[in-house]
Amino acid sequence: MATRQAPTRAIVLAAGEGKRMRSEKPKVLHDILGQAILWRVIDTLDGLDLEHIHVVIGHGAQEVRTYLSACSWKTPLSIHVQEQQLGTGHAVLQVEQALADFEGNILVVYGDTPLLTAKTLEGLVDEHVSEKADVSLITTIVPEAKGYGRILRSSKGAITGIVENKDASPDQKQIKEINPGMYCLRFPQVLTGLHGLSNKNEQGEYYLTDLVAWAVAQNVKLASYASEDWQELAGINSRVDLAEAAKILNRRTLNQLALESGVTIVDPDSTWISPEVKIGQDTLILPNCWIIGDITIGRSCLVGPGTTIKGTVDVGSGTHILHSHIEDCRVGDNCRVGPFANLRAGTVLSDEVRIGNFVEVKQSFLGLGAKASHLSYLGDTTVGNDANIGAGTIVANYDHITKLKSRTSIGDRASTGSNSVIVAPVSLGDGCFVAAGTVITKNVPPGALAVARAQQVHKEGWSESRKRKHLNQAEGKNSQKAEKSGK
Repeated sequence: MATRQAPTRAIVLAAGEGKRMRSEKPKVLHDILGQAILWRVIDTLDGLDLEHIHVVIGHGAQEVRTYLSACSWKTPLSIHVQEQQLGTGHAVLQVEQALADFEGNILVVYGDTPLLTAKTLEGLVDEHVSEKADVSLITTIVPEAKGYGRILRSSKGAITGIVENKDASPDQKQIKEINPGMYCLRFPQVLTGLHGLSNKNEQGEYYLTDLVAWAVAQNVKLASYASEDWQELAGINSRVDLAEAAKILNRRTLNQLALESGVTIVDPDSTWISPEVKIGQDTLILPNCWIIGDITIGRSCLVGPGTTIKGTVDVGSGTHILHSHIEDCRVGDNCRVGPFANLRAGTVLSDEVRIGNFVEVKQSFLGLGAKASHLSYLGDTTVGNDANIGAGTIVANYDHITKLKSRTSIGDRASTGSNSVIVAPVSLGDGCFVAAGTVITKNVPPGALAVARAQQVHKEGWSESRKRKHLNQAEGKNSQKAEKSGK
């Protein structure tokens, strides 16, 4: 931002009900690519050099308050309740008491505009400061202005007013420049105008847009900042709007990854990545991937097709993840995951680990070079370096009586045979072997072979004997049927 003459704060208007969402959840708490709509607005403001952020809530106030209380930003934030939703002008005045000693500039934005960028808000504040204005607003040109207030300008380009769509003349309805409702106001100079707003309209509400008419009438210094991107200023009023906004935000993110980070997105139409995701150079994202959350993926990785990565995940460089689900995990460098692997919360893979098809891992650590290549479950398990988990190995970690889970330790270079069951809590020593089909219930010493299964017995001639018995039984039944039919 340009050098400011006064401190700057922000007011976020988030009190609306959002009836067109047809939801019990407050509109501003609906999710867009992994975060609430309101979170994205506040996060954008948090990237500016603001002194304070004031959030005005109303509909679903307790739910919104609880949500905000669980979030964290570097800018101080306070919550103000608009008990009755009497319009945007009335909402701004709910912060008046908190601004009693404040002299400076106030950004006013809506809490349902998740596409709003810091660049646009910085442009508005810079224009406001350079023009030494009391009231400044964003304007933009839209392809279809129906429903929006039109910006009226003089022959010299100065704003002379805003006319609402329902009040516009046929000529005024041809105007494509609209008022999306974002302002920068000088406090306390604008308080007179705010208190002078009228509710003599069809809705009986106090509109912040009327502040522009006050500024013109009172010859108060008025300025405007023209945004070239009308889509980023659009509010979310329905689930259709939400879906369209998600597409725009997603495409913005994909373009940024491709242009600035050197990431190849094979099919942008089927790939969804949230803005918080960081991906290293020369990583390839194949189709049908969902990568949402606080996620870092290293350089030269291969992700997809058909992969979900969500939550808090850190993936090292050179790792391949195919047709898999990963959530709240850490994956090292040069790992191979999938196809059809499930890495659940608390899993940590060291470098060069192999997790193969239909392997599920939860709350477990696998050391350098460890492998679980097929059809296994590892829960609450520590697996040592270069250990090999055979196909069908199951760690039985849950006691359904006590409802407790126990841990298992598998040492370096240990190997489990196919179809083994390890009943926790046990420890398998370094370099030990577990024979195929074994059920382990006791600790295994280092270097030992553990065998726990019934002895194999051979019954010579059993197959032929079984066949003769079956044939004799069949012949007996046929004879009985013949005797009955003869009678």
